[in-house]
Amino acid sequence: MRRDRIANEKIVDFFAPEILTVGNHFCNAVDIRSGVPVVGAASGGAGREVPTNVLFAASIAAGWGAVGTLDLQVWTGDTAATCALYATGAQALATELEDLFLYEVRDLQRWVQVLLIVGGVDITLCCLGNIERSRREPVYQIGTEKAITYARSPALPLTGP
Repeated sequence: MRRDRIANEKIVDFFAPEILTVGNHFCNAVDIRSGVPVVGAASGGAGREVPTNVLFAASIAAGWGAVGTLDLQVWTGDTAATCALYATGAQALATELEDLFLYEVRDLQRWVQVLLIVGGVDITLCCLGNIERSRREPVYQIGTEKAITYARSPALPLTGP
């Protein structure tokens, strides 16, 4: 049986291309199960399957000086108000001489929020999420896939930002 990739995979603009100053930057919480916003469209539609995985792509466009660092945290919850820290990506460093960093996070709840922590210098970047189905597809890209550390079970009722 063939998969319907269009009905089930969405691209979400967690951070549109923008300049981020040194410090913490939260995006708005995104509902990944019911009509997530899709790049270039008003709504992505709910699809037929429940997505639980997201492949985050952080692309640095400018300002990536030798002292630059980028940390990614993923917050998730059953509602936008209950998002809590769920996973942390390994720190991206300017000294890695890379401008695309990938983070795959699994077993998310309905709402997802991203915190980017910029260190060293201001940078221009974007952070997209490929909202996938509940099993991983092969991904072909040029970039550095970073390790993920899970902070908790997604079922824990914690409060978020």
